[in-house]
Amino acid sequence: MNSVGLSPKSAACRLLLAAGALATLAPAADAATPKHKYTFNQGNANDSLGGMNGVVVDNTGISKYTGGALDLSANNNANSNQDFANPATVGAFVDLPNGLFTGAVTSGTFGAVTLEIWATPQENRNWARLVDFGSSEGGEGASGGGNGQSYVIMVPQRDGNGQAGASAHSTANAENFAYAGFPLPVGVKSHMVAVYDQTDVTAGPDGTISLYVNNGAAVKAAIPAGMFLDFINDNNNWLGRAQWADPLFDGLIDEFRIYDTALSAADVAASFTAGPEPAPLPVLTVDRTTGVISLANQSGGGINVKGYSITSAGGALNPATWTSIDATNLFDPNGTWTSSSATNLNIAESVTGGTLDGGTIAGNSAASVGAAWRKTPVQDLAFTFTLGDGSTGAGQIQYTGTAAKRSDLNGDGNVTVADWVLFVPNSFTTFAADGAVAAYLKGDLDGDKDNDFADFKLFKADYIAVNGEAAFAALGAAIPEPATLALGGMASLALVAARRRVTRS
Repeated sequence: MNSVGLSPKSAACRLLLAAGALATLAPAADAATPKHKYTFNQGNANDSLGGMNGVVVDNTGISKYTGGALDLSANNNANSNQDFANPATVGAFVDLPNGLFTGAVTSGTFGAVTLEIWATPQENRNWARLVDFGSSEGGEGASGGGNGQSYVIMVPQRDGNGQAGASAHSTANAENFAYAGFPLPVGVKSHMVAVYDQTDVTAGPDGTISLYVNNGAAVKAAIPAGMFLDFINDNNNWLGRAQWADPLFDGLIDEFRIYDTALSAADVAASFTAGPEPAPLPVLTVDRTTGVISLANQSGGGINVKGYSITSAGGALNPATWTSIDATNLFDPNGTWTSSSATNLNIAESVTGGTLDGGTIAGNSAASVGAAWRKTPVQDLAFTFTLGDGSTGAGQIQYTGTAAKRSDLNGDGNVTVADWVLFVPNSFTTFAADGAVAAYLKGDLDGDKDNDFADFKLFKADYIAVNGEAAFAALGAAIPEPATLALGGMASLALVAARRRVTRS
């Protein structure tokens, strides 16, 4: 059946009947919930909501995944009309399942669909498509022309006036555009929403196209007369490729969503504020009670990790108790991991042999690298990682468990005689060449690279707070020779300080 030739009155009656029937048979859809979502966070074009998985068509490996985005910036003016069945073809795009668009049109609110995308053009090329759903003259899998076909598109830059826009094209070769008034900015991630709503006749009798860019006001245009969205033969559902012989999109696509209803301006604003789903990234967790360090995945999806580096300017790492993330070969069964550094300043390793795709940290789980943190008050770790797609980043650090107590020099969780025995031998000593952790372990409690009377007063206060005055007074018997001389010096300083206070009073 062809929609061309139906009168506006017939079209309206048809929509009212269909809408009434669906309202009886199915509950109304939540306007803010997508039907399909493509995040690219897992290094693929899978639909995380509706199961309508797409495929990245890329014969020569120019596409990649960067920080949760599909990077098509190497397309470099490649043409949509290339023969992508030819292995030598250079260019990449996303091929989504047939019927994806019309399936959304005919579910939820009949006759309404919303397309939402976050994308970053690396270079704007006239008519390069972000989205193109429908068919071409050449049929499925072919570009070259859209005469006599129906389709809907979203473009970051139109020919001539350079404006970003969305349009609908009917089989009668009528096409109407909603234009943003400017192209999408190059090198900047933009939010673009196209609402196709045949229940809204404010712009035309057969429905309205509403375009939102970066939370701006809606720009509206009429859907071409006689065009019905559910009649589109959507066997070419593409991200980054056109039905015509136009350039492939040159840039990054961060996320694409389809809703089976018409988003309101408030819905669009809320989505713009929330942004795309963040890419799952590893977080370094440090258990201060046990010293165990782990790479944690706090998202619901898996994370592939190919390497990591943990640094501490103060020397808070303990390579002697560090274990490889793949020590049991369960983290990355088909890869071989090699350490590039194992010192108190830096622990780093990566996959260097076998299959170089890294290991997977499942959703809401973690991979331990052992008790590699020295339990001191120094919390200065930094963390970088390399993901399975080759992207790199600096990760967050989360310290958990009970914080280390000042003056607990042996790290057993309390301030005892054993800490006093460690403290006294280094009295009246400077540690200019030591890192913060090494200096602390020698009694530098105030972080100024020495163990002096100020540190003695801190230790005394900490010990008394735990054990009492009498216990501190009895510590002299626990001091090994020749450290008693140091204690005597400290006692003398304490006596002088006390006499000065009396004199001043």
